[in-house]
Amino acid sequence: MRIDCDALIVGGGPSGLSTGLFISKKGFKTIILEEHNEVGRPEQCAGLVSWRIGWLPQHLVLNKVDTARFCLGKESFEVYSKKEMLVIDRAGYDKYLAENALTEGVEIRLGERVVGLKEGCVVTSKGGHYSGRILVGADGPNSIVARLAGLKQPNNLLFALQCVANGVFEQDVVELRFDPEFSRDVFAWVIPLSRSKARVGLLTSDNPWPRLRLLLKRLNIGYSCGGLIGDSIRFGIMRRTSSRRVILVGDAACQVKPFSLGGLVYSRICSRIAGDACTAALERNFFSEDFMAEIYDSVWRKTIGGALKKGLRMRRFFNTVRRIPVSFTLTRILGLSLLAGRVLDPDFLRNSPVY
Repeated sequence: MRIDCDALIVGGGPSGLSTGLFISKKGFKTIILEEHNEVGRPEQCAGLVSWRIGWLPQHLVLNKVDTARFCLGKESFEVYSKKEMLVIDRAGYDKYLAENALTEGVEIRLGERVVGLKEGCVVTSKGGHYSGRILVGADGPNSIVARLAGLKQPNNLLFALQCVANGVFEQDVVELRFDPEFSRDVFAWVIPLSRSKARVGLLTSDNPWPRLRLLLKRLNIGYSCGGLIGDSIRFGIMRRTSSRRVILVGDAACQVKPFSLGGLVYSRICSRIAGDACTAALERNFFSEDFMAEIYDSVWRKTIGGALKKGLRMRRFFNTVRRIPVSFTLTRILGLSLLAGRVLDPDFLRNSPVY
């Protein structure tokens, strides 16, 4: 059976849910297809966000941190932030967004994995046929919508692995570890949930499991065997994130910070832009490639494009200094970490508008 709607969104993560909410608020019929049987599962990302995530129910905030410790071997320096970073319940955050979307009339269909296109309809693994006046790809770093629309994603694919570990931790300090044995060209992290629990994980371009096992051994901490969370992340700046009747948003559009690889704040910003673009196209019933690029690509690039470039520069900088361990000590001795705390913005958006 064919099901028609105004906006068809593939992916029920934060980007898809937020975009759907904005479109549905304008009175357009919106359907979200989510491949998993539960929103928020499997849980993804480390859940460390800045104040730009916006207001959240208190039960979603698990901890607050104000210091980032950059480590390389025995060398380290710390950067203090006046505005605390939040450690959030990642699965709970998705469910919170889903509840808001449902309240605004969005229809969420679970267990519907998109497998292709047929006669202008999106076909799912359950045999469903869905047709939308506009199609939104919010389906992550290996977006099938991007492939079907001919929108090329960068080749920069990284693999993440994380667990909740038991031990003794500084509750207000996040550790970022740049040791090459823990991560290839990225870093590992220790994000405290309390004084006795932390999210410990890493990003790397190769197999993350042997590296995480080594990290846990070096830290002398244990973890729950059933608590491993894996994910993949793609970064870079895409040449095009829209085409006729199609836009990509969130991880599918590589709208993630190239340095920390966090995506929730950029997702929040770009989902609003995506929602506005879809609404404008639906209201005009006009979906040409040039028009979509004008109302979507150009707007999100103006908003976070500069931040993406800054993040890429920071990434290249740390990939250079990590080869010189003493540079971490010199940063601390020369007081550069204090300067960084005053100047750096965790989202690289200090001079950019925020939605």
